[in-house]
Amino acid sequence: MSIWGVALAAALASVASLTAEDAAAQRARQGLLSLEDARLFYEVVGEGAPIIVLHGGPGLDHNYLRPGLDALATRNTLVYYDQRGTGRSSAALDSSAINLDAFIEDIDALRQALGYERVSLLGHSWGALLALEYASRHPEALHALILMNPVEPGARFRDQQDARQRAALTVEDSAELATLTATEGFGARDPATVSQVYRVMFRQALRDRSRIDELELDLAEPTAKNGPEVARLLGESMGEVDGWERLGQIQVPTLVLHGRYDLIPMQMSQALAASLGQGRVVLLESGHFAYLEARDGMLSAISSFFVDLSR
Repeated sequence: MSIWGVALAAALASVASLTAEDAAAQRARQGLLSLEDARLFYEVVGEGAPIIVLHGGPGLDHNYLRPGLDALATRNTLVYYDQRGTGRSSAALDSSAINLDAFIEDIDALRQALGYERVSLLGHSWGALLALEYASRHPEALHALILMNPVEPGARFRDQQDARQRAALTVEDSAELATLTATEGFGARDPATVSQVYRVMFRQALRDRSRIDELELDLAEPTAKNGPEVARLLGESMGEVDGWERLGQIQVPTLVLHGRYDLIPMQMSQALAASLGQGRVVLLESGHFAYLEARDGMLSAISSFFVDLSR
């Protein structure tokens, strides 16, 4: 067989071995939405009813969710985007551009630009707070909410979470963090150094710490450099978050996915689901990244949720 024949055979074997989510990921459509004070980079993956994905942080971008979350693209259209100021999205780093109102209206601008009358939102971690806030302002534009490993919309469970985090942080983790954050690279927001800090921080949030390299944490330069300022400005905009009292006003069907080994207490997710008008909680065998450690359970829970909504 010629060298070209060998190459063709290898290529065909590679195509044959693609999983459905791999194929969906390869069909990603990218775009840049220009707004008055920002530009939003987005990627559309898969086919089916649309789900806009809200990544965590604040101050991260959507890359850490892929390719793991692409498993949902076999049945749904996933719309990933980088929140303004990080990743391949841009905005001025000041309070006029980086604030809660702007972040919420970005979601609606993206929905309208893509031509969707109604969407579901999937918020991971801190992204769940954005999903809840959007639901309180734009319920008419929503089909459902999926809150994956959500952070608390307040401080009722803060002491429990702090205790769990202290217990999960090993002596080795503490030493490595101290070394990394004392370097010139960290002070200069060098992407490689900041990425390693996130790896140390996030591995304690996994059920299996050895899987940390499966998370895409090679941060883009804008994310590494702008993340802290984005987080600071958003924090000032939001103030002391306490949304517990307003949750009962949200009447959008909501699925809360909680990882049994998450550092966020299970009681918080249970209380969150119970406080919502149409909330339910499903427990998965994972830490804070359910799409990585409990993919099959995640797919099953979301599929069942949507089937129930269609009845």
